[in-house]
Amino acid sequence: MIAPVAVLLAAGEGRRMGGPKGLLVVDDKTLLRAHVERLREVGCRRVVVVVRLAMAETARVELSEMLEVELLATNTASMGESLAAALTRVASSSEQEVIVSPVDTLPARLSTLKALLDAVRLPGVAVATPCYLGRGGHPVVARERLLRAFREGYSGSLRTLIQTADAQRRRVDTADPAVIGDFDTPLDLAALRPGLVPEFAGSS
Repeated sequence: MIAPVAVLLAAGEGRRMGGPKGLLVVDDKTLLRAHVERLREVGCRRVVVVVRLAMAETARVELSEMLEVELLATNTASMGESLAAALTRVASSSEQEVIVSPVDTLPARLSTLKALLDAVRLPGVAVATPCYLGRGGHPVVARERLLRAFREGYSGSLRTLIQTADAQRRRVDTADPAVIGDFDTPLDLAALRPGLVPEFAGSS
């Protein structure tokens, strides 16, 4: 079985948070590192991390000793653009499993990622998405053949693309609140981790 690959989307400016969310330090490590470690733990042999040009050097230091992690520094205007850029680095194999994760969440549990991978391997399934208490979230696990649309000029969002492929979608119920715990502001972060004050790697 071909090992899954992962795309970690971390190219946002983080204006409302006060800095790039990938460089937020939570539990003594940056979210960049925490996500990459979890993705490697589930079996991803290769992780493409998309960051803004301004944070490239700090991100490179954060991930310097992590093999098979490819840093892609580019300024993009949307998650779709970031995903399109990352997919140019992913081998064009229609059955390749691709985990797509935004960095502005706490990493999903290992059991959640394994369940999503199991789901996308079922016959007729091209994409698997997690649900917590009836709410959909991230990360998404999809076959490369579905995501290929972004490389071919698709200008919509990942959510819209998934909706168009609903017949090939498997929703996976999980007890993992991280899948819906995205955050944009310090208040959002405090709601997830009471008392946590945003601190960014490379800011001192």
